[in-house]
Amino acid sequence: MKKWFHVILKEGKKAFPPTLFFLVVFHLSLLIRHLDEESFGVTPGRSASATLSALVLGKLYLVLDGRDFLERYREHPLIIGTLWKTVIYFFLGTLALVLEEVLPHLFEGHGLLSALMEYRSEIRWPLFFANHLFLFFWLLLFTAASEFIGVIGGKRSFELFFKKR
Repeated sequence: MKKWFHVILKEGKKAFPPTLFFLVVFHLSLLIRHLDEESFGVTPGRSASATLSALVLGKLYLVLDGRDFLERYREHPLIIGTLWKTVIYFFLGTLALVLEEVLPHLFEGHGLLSALMEYRSEIRWPLFFANHLFLFFWLLLFTAASEFIGVIGGKRSFELFFKKR
């Protein structure tokens, strides 16, 4: 029993940073998408959907981190691997954001194709692109920080950020 507790604690510590990151970014993204609606259009259901997406992507980040296809640029300059990982995570994040908007239509009883068509008709393209630019920027920042910390180590990173120089 004690062994399982330590495994869960270890996995929880690893999952916390990306999950917290995605939680904040997805809720900010939700707010941006619905800024023009009365009371910002942020309902408990939409917030729960953003939270669920953040939890899924936080865990997916941990599952994918260290996989061969993500580490294919390990021998190249850090920026190459960072951009590669950012593009992969951006694709997954975009998929999660689209699903977040399509799922309510599916729950209303629409089929997948009609839910996608309805979502497409509701898209405000400038807001869509602004929101995804926002997502790409924050993913790039998060991935760059993760890669940098991976190179110099967590302890040294903590010292650089929080201890007096």
